[in-house]
Amino acid sequence: MPDSFIYANGRISGKENTLLDERMWQMLMSAQSEEEVLRFLGDTWYGGFMQHHSLEGCFINAMEVTEEELIELSEDDRLIRGLLHRRDVRNARYIWKNLLSGQRSPVEIEIERPGLISVDILEKAVSTAEVREELPGLFRETLEELLETEGISGPALDRKMDNLAAEVEYEELPRISSGFRTFVMTGLEQKNFLIAGRCRLAGTSKQDVQELLLHGGYHSTEEIAEAYQRNTLPLLIAESPGFEEPARAFAEALDSGSFFAFEKECDRQLLELLEKGAFPVFGPSPLAAFVIRREMEIKHLKLLVAAKIAGVDSSRLQERLPRG
Repeated sequence: MPDSFIYANGRISGKENTLLDERMWQMLMSAQSEEEVLRFLGDTWYGGFMQHHSLEGCFINAMEVTEEELIELSEDDRLIRGLLHRRDVRNARYIWKNLLSGQRSPVEIEIERPGLISVDILEKAVSTAEVREELPGLFRETLEELLETEGISGPALDRKMDNLAAEVEYEELPRISSGFRTFVMTGLEQKNFLIAGRCRLAGTSKQDVQELLLHGGYHSTEEIAEAYQRNTLPLLIAESPGFEEPARAFAEALDSGSFFAFEKECDRQLLELLEKGAFPVFGPSPLAAFVIRREMEIKHLKLLVAAKIAGVDSSRLQERLPRG
């Protein structure tokens, strides 16, 4: 056990208190308006980021601070690559989508603080082959595929970037700990069945469905597409390890036409893996798990705020969020 992680892992125990507890989630879920949600959030750890930022800016800054603080606690290369390359994927999506659409100048888009790839490299790589060679392999291959596709549409570009995000997580996070392989595979399996389920309701063709699926889950894209064709998706997802509750919710979703309960069970499943996963007690794993828990918390806060703005009833919101 490296001595350098004793302090870092100790700091994580203290950071746990900055995550929103069940009581706060209950208050947020019961809030009558966006203004009330913001007032409650102002009394939490997020309050320190709300004074000088829009709510979106607050969340971006909060996420950056979380990542940077934990990376400063540990200079382990596995942790740095595992966290910052995920940020690079997000910035690449913003920048490449903007440049390839030809709609706006890249300086007008909101991006995150650079991870391991500078904004300048991501921008220049679109037009300069020599700069493209400086990109990590997965990034370079994705950009070259985008450039080879003339007049690529927004949805098609998003699919390419979704694949890049999945490949980066599958390559980088398990290097931190083998326990993250289960986490990544579970997340990819969830996304694939959500895609397939929604396509089932929309009547999408088998070929189109398979093109939308991501590699790296417990079942291959071919297996899922075949089950889609045979109308046996509920049976296939039930075979996925640890998917008892998500599989039940998935079958109900196909009948009801709403995937809220399925998405809720999927998020609950991921949170349980992060909180109780087979990670070493010491080392970079608890730090990475904390960052992803914060990321999921922010994702749920965004859903909650959007629901309050839209006037969604609290009981309806509880069908989607595994909180409160």
